Order: sequence, then structure tokens, then C-alpha cells
Amino acid sequence: MATGRDLFAYFEPADTSLLSSRIPFQYQPLGDQVNFLNSDSSETDLDSAQIVIFGYPDSPESLMIKKHLYALSDHFPASSILDMGTLRKGKTKADTESGLRDVVAELGRKQKTFILVGGKTKDTFPVYNAYALLEQRVNICGIDAGIPLSIEMKSPNSHYLNKILLDPKNRLFDYTHLAYQAYFTSPAILELLDQLFFNHIRLGRIRQDIQESEPEFRNTDILSFSMSAIRESDAPASDHSGPNGLYAEEACQLSRYAGLSERLSCFFLNDFSAKGAKDQRSTALAAQIIWHFLQGFFQRKSEYPFKDIRSYQKFIVNVPQVGHDLLFYKSQKTKRWWLEVPYPESKYSRSIFVACTPSDYQMACNGEIPDRWWKNFQRLS
Repeated sequence: MATGRDLFAYFEPADTSLLSSRIPFQYQPLGDQVNFLNSDSSETDLDSAQIVIFGYPDSPESLMIKKHLYALSDHFPASSILDMGTLRKGKTKADTESGLRDVVAELGRKQKTFILVGGKTKDTFPVYNAYALLEQRVNICGIDAGIPLSIEMKSPNSHYLNKILLDPKNRLFDYTHLAYQAYFTSPAILELLDQLFFNHIRLGRIRQDIQESEPEFRNTDILSFSMSAIRESDAPASDHSGPNGLYAEEACQLSRYAGLSERLSCFFLNDFSAKGAKDQRSTALAAQIIWHFLQGFFQRKSEYPFKDIRSYQKFIVNVPQVGHDLLFYKSQKTKRWWLEVPYPESKYSRSIFVACTPSDYQMACNGEIPDRWWKNFQRLS
């Protein structure tokens, strides 16, 4: 298990000479303010960093993405970002996954938000395992053209969600999938997600009103963002690129929402094809996606769960079919909303707070049960 300075042994430091890049306009580039892991680095460098970034082994695109990223304008506090280089590859795939798990677990103990660049969607599983090591319930959000779930649970080709659901110590509380495309998705998979009371929002709904997806990130710990969710004309070097998908600006907007979430601590950008490092359009877009995540991160408002939500403006709505009042809370600072979901038949008046939108409140006022409330209530049963 990685602790303290031993954590640095898991990484190949970045070759900073390769990160220099010509900037298109006159501004201070972000790379001038980033701290890079090197032989002189100490645990203090990690402790003082607000956010950490590193690449996945055998992902040459991660260096090119960081080259583009560090050539973008610096809008962030000095020395707040630590680039730890690239995770060392183990002798076996299991060794690599174990190393990733140890690193993520230690970053979790230090309460560090991190950006992981490269790898594949399936590598979300060792990231989840690290959170499970911390013995906490985990919420995951996936952004991809398809949903990483198989009907045949024990199939050798099953996806990472199958592995999590079959884990005897399953600590997954909620899963949300954004931007899936119906023609890549089996109706049986959607039905299974509904049976598990997990949320899914297709690409068309996001395009219709992208702000409706914002609360999903406030309820998330791990975001697994596949470049395959983006249309081929904007990101040709993704694993499963197609003519439809998120527009570049939509991908950046979703990334900023993720950064704004006080709860989200892992941003995993993955699923580049073998030509990823050579495709300037894809790596440049990936850099801008990460930049927007950083923008959101440094604009966090220290709201719930870092502030007592009961100090927010409270709204009480009676919905007859529920049998008791629904409680909503609104931040006066950001105008963001949450709803309270009680444990069924709890002897200790326990409840959880779930991010929501004003439309959930309006739905309750119209006598309807918001979907977010109902699904969380069922999972608590």
C-alpha cells in the first residue's frame, strides 16, 4: 500500500522538455504554474497541491494531451496543480491495476481530487476498488455512447459494471450514465438499469437541456468520461468514434459541471484509439475538456457536503402518494437545489441529500414524485 513519499515510486516523472508548446495568443501558459514530480519532490509537494494529474501506462496520448493543456491560458492559483507523470506499468495487468488502486486509495486518504488521462473505460474498475478500500459507498457517473453493462453477468466479455455488481463487497450505491446513443444500447440494458434504480440520460435529452444533467455530477464520486461519447468530426481518435455524439462544446460544459461538484474526486478521461497521440484535434479537445474541469474545480463554492445543508432555504411540499412531506433545500449563494430522501422505516430518522433541479421541485408542487427522489428511496430500502 502506497503511503507518503513511497507514492512517488509508482510514477515515471514527466519529461517537461516535451511539454513546451507554442501558444497561439499572448497570455501566461498554464504549464508555467504547474509543479512536476521529480527526484527532489517531497510529500509536502503533494500535500500542498489542490489537484493531481497523471497518465495511465501505455497511453502516449496522455503526454500530448498535457502538452496541449499546459499551452492553454493559466486562470488558476499558482502551484495548485501537481503533475505526477505517468503511472509505472507493472509486470502483469494485475500488477498495473494493483498499482493504480494503491495510488488512488492514498490520494483518497489525503482527500485529493485527481485527473487520470488515458487507459480504457474498463480501467474504471480498479479505480472503484480503491474507493472500496476506503470503505465508503461510491457513486459513479459514466459518459459514453454505450453503457458498460452486459446482460450475461458472468460473461468473460462483461463490462466493469458487471464486475462491480458481482463484487461480494459491492459498495456501489448509485450509477448514472450520460449521453448514451439508443442504437448502441440494448433495451434490455436500459430495463436492467431501471430495475437497479440507476439513472440514464440519452444524448438527445442532454442536447435538449444540458443543465438538467448538472445535478448528476454533484451526486458523483468517480466520473469515467469516454472520448467515444464525442462525435468523430470533433474527436476522430476515440476507440469507437461515430458520426453522432456530443459536440466539443457540450463535452467541455459537462466537464465544467463535473469540476464544480464538491463531491467528485476522480475525473478519468479514457478510450483513445491507437492513433490518439498523433491526432492533434483529439488531443487538443481532450486538453480543453480537462481545462474546463479545472475551471469548475477552482470555482467550487464549498457547499454541501462541506456546509450544513439545513442552513439553506427550505421548501416543504406535501405529495399525497408519498405519505409524508418532501423536503427541498436551495442554496442562496449558487441557487442550486437538493432534496432530502429518508431511509424507509428508519428508527433513527436517517436520510440522505441528493442534488436536484428546480424542475424536481416544480414536479413535486404539481403532485408528482420526482424520479430522483423515488430511485434513491428505493435503493435505500
